[in-house]
Amino acid sequence: MKKILVILGILLLVTGCSLTNSKNKEKTYKLDNYGSFSISENYMMREDHSTKEKPFFVDKKDEHSSRPNNISVNGGTNYYSIDQVDTFKNAIMQQMAYQAKAYNATLTSSGSTTTNGYPLLRFNMEAKDQKAIQYYIMGDHKYVMIYATIFEFDDEDSVIEAAEYIANSFVWE
Repeated sequence: MKKILVILGILLLVTGCSLTNSKNKEKTYKLDNYGSFSISENYMMREDHSTKEKPFFVDKKDEHSSRPNNISVNGGTNYYSIDQVDTFKNAIMQQMAYQAKAYNATLTSSGSTTTNGYPLLRFNMEAKDQKAIQYYIMGDHKYVMIYATIFEFDDEDSVIEAAEYIANSFVWE
């Protein structure tokens, strides 16, 4: 009987590990002239909304939804060196303050670094019926923006987790 319990325990452990590993599978994407990032295989690129410069992702379970929570990623250039993170943050806050006012939304910001050590700015704009979170990974006179739009608040943790995974996996070229 003890042998059977040990074998069942091992089988449960192996099964649990394989389920965990399948949950953590990812796809890697490249943004030309910027770098690459990964996203969970639970997310798919919506070809009908994506461009080469701006891929657009939704959770596979929301593939046919007319208004799914979503994430887009794109790069851009700016006047700010990597040492001017606070100045860049203030410029973005000023732009977003106009949008927040127009939508009667609250606006907050925070800063940190990615797993790879890049400066990361996060801006939250929350209105009654939707939330937008913009993550900016700072480079020298360039940035990558990860834009998460949330319509279904019940599933917002999943979208935020996916967006932060993109940010933390990003590597500059």
